[in-house]
Amino acid sequence: MSVVGFDLGNESCIVGVARQRGIDVVLNEESKRETPAIVCFGDKQRFIGTAGAANSTMNPKNSISQIKRLLGRKFADPELQRDLQSFPFRVSEGPDGFPLVHARYLGEEHAFTPTQLLAMVLSNLKAIAEDNLKSAVVDCCIGIPVYFTDLQRRSVLDAATIAGLRPLRLFHETTATALAYGIYKTDLPENDQLNVAFVDVGHASMQVSIVGYKKGQLKMLSHAYDRSLGGRDFDEALFKHFAAKFKEEYKIDVYQNARACIRLRVACEKLKKMLSANPEAPMNIECLMDEKDVRGFIKRDEFEQISAPVLERVKGPLEKALAEAGLTNESVHFVEVVGSGSRVPAIIRIITEFFGKEPRRTMNASECVARGCALQCAILSPTFKVREFQVNEGFPFSIALSWKPDSQNNEPQQTVVFPKGNPIPSVKALTFYRSNTFAVDVLNVETEDSQVTQKISTYTIGPFQSSKGEKAKLKVKVRLNIHGIVSLESATMLEEEEVEVPVSATSEVPKDANKMETDATDVNMQEPKGTTDTAEGATGDGAQDSEEKSAPTDTDAKTEPSKKEVKKTNVPVAELVYGAMGSAELEKAVEKEYEMALQDRVMEETKEKKNSVEAYVYDMRNKLYEKYSDYVTWEDKETLTAKLQEVEDWLYEDGEDETKGVYVAKLEELKRLVALSRRATESGKKEVLLLSN
Repeated sequence: MSVVGFDLGNESCIVGVARQRGIDVVLNEESKRETPAIVCFGDKQRFIGTAGAANSTMNPKNSISQIKRLLGRKFADPELQRDLQSFPFRVSEGPDGFPLVHARYLGEEHAFTPTQLLAMVLSNLKAIAEDNLKSAVVDCCIGIPVYFTDLQRRSVLDAATIAGLRPLRLFHETTATALAYGIYKTDLPENDQLNVAFVDVGHASMQVSIVGYKKGQLKMLSHAYDRSLGGRDFDEALFKHFAAKFKEEYKIDVYQNARACIRLRVACEKLKKMLSANPEAPMNIECLMDEKDVRGFIKRDEFEQISAPVLERVKGPLEKALAEAGLTNESVHFVEVVGSGSRVPAIIRIITEFFGKEPRRTMNASECVARGCALQCAILSPTFKVREFQVNEGFPFSIALSWKPDSQNNEPQQTVVFPKGNPIPSVKALTFYRSNTFAVDVLNVETEDSQVTQKISTYTIGPFQSSKGEKAKLKVKVRLNIHGIVSLESATMLEEEEVEVPVSATSEVPKDANKMETDATDVNMQEPKGTTDTAEGATGDGAQDSEEKSAPTDTDAKTEPSKKEVKKTNVPVAELVYGAMGSAELEKAVEKEYEMALQDRVMEETKEKKNSVEAYVYDMRNKLYEKYSDYVTWEDKETLTAKLQEVEDWLYEDGEDETKGVYVAKLEELKRLVALSRRATESGKKEVLLLSN
């Protein structure tokens, strides 16, 4: 069983694997620890990861990056529309209102969903892990931002399925960081709680969490975030500054050239990193546009000035996280800073001023999420024995159910089933009194006044019919699973019926013989108050009490030869998740990914065979005049040299773009010709030897 953790970053990804000696970060084919989250489409194959980054400058319109920003979001989303302004590739609105990414692949225009693109990135990460482990990788743990919605979480699971992975858990990046920090601590207090604030400033977002530690456990006290505040915002500020400067000084407009935009953005990112360690930094780009070389210079003070609108937003998530945790600055014992964007000195200064203490960097800022995910995967895996450490995770949103009463005149009713901070995983049970089929909506609510912000799914419960001809009593079970995805798991119709049984005068009937079976013993399960149709004249608690009172006493058992039993009948539940992939669509996506992966493999094998032909030509030419010079006749040497030159010319002309079979046949032809020459030479030597004897 594989024990792998994937950190799906907006700009780059990291793979962590668990070994007997600890957690290792896997190196990719270029021996780098970070792999770019880029998919570049070519005329004959895809280039993913490091290969995609290498081809992105020359093929910007077909190089797709920042895929996480597209995942599970409506095309009309204002945040997505702002992101699209800086993307060099084309994105359109699909028939379902979600974005479609357009790229030219195999000489034709293709449209891909963000889920398909994320699956390509995951397939590449899976291959990196398999090359390192020398075994198949299926089970894994994937890190996701804490602010991912239900649909975004489902999209990650679908992408993993397309890539041939089976996530044991979608793990919040903030929780992964907290686990990687706390599991190695041997000095955690047994009684008093150690509070640590984690500030993660990534490439595109900022996440803040406050965690309470005790010996052998952690508890997430609060989550806060800004979905669009990260290192790329500082890059964008520099980009706009120098784009305007170069337009004034060199009379060039980089916005009119996609390749020039990419090169300037790359230069701005390098400049930002230089300013993190130096008070000033230069910029030099050769032939940026219109064959013009450009130069620039900026000081750190000026950089912070043009980035002021971004820096002003840093304090917001810090305040929200502290308020939700119910702590003061003095109650936070340590502040840990992680994430690629956290190296900007101005951010560290704001964090220091807010908490009144210097942030620490005891963790690897880029690798802590991957390590935490690998640790969580090891905890869930039976193949590894990990130190006992309990993770008490809280859900970052409030989830409510909404339904319409039987009476058409009444307004829809709504109740919060999983409040913000609810433990993950969790199960709740609700009771409804209904006469026919009805629908229940699952909503994501943000504010305390239960303002609806997003409809996640709709469940149709029924058909059903009570045997007594009155309203049926239904027990509905709602689950918040380990991935943070909400689903209506089952619906059961409960009916009381009298059953005659022979009862002796001395027999005792248990007190709970007729008590309705509930799932109250399950972890985190309870029956919320007011979760039934109050218009029907009964509350959940009232219904439960009435059932318990109907249980017969010992006296009843002696006088009545009958008792009441609860008959349970499963009721059909139909699910509709808005924006999610259907099973048929998912199967097609799996087949499409397999076809594209096969095409990539064929092209890689074709390149290998072509390189084999080229290497054989060079190698044999050298051997003819060195190692084999004394064993080959002059005529054979001239013939072979001419043939090798002919094949070399063919490789760079007509044979530049041939199939795998052609290269294999060409290599076999050369080897056969060389073998014939060697046999002829050997037989000639034998003949000379016989004549001399």
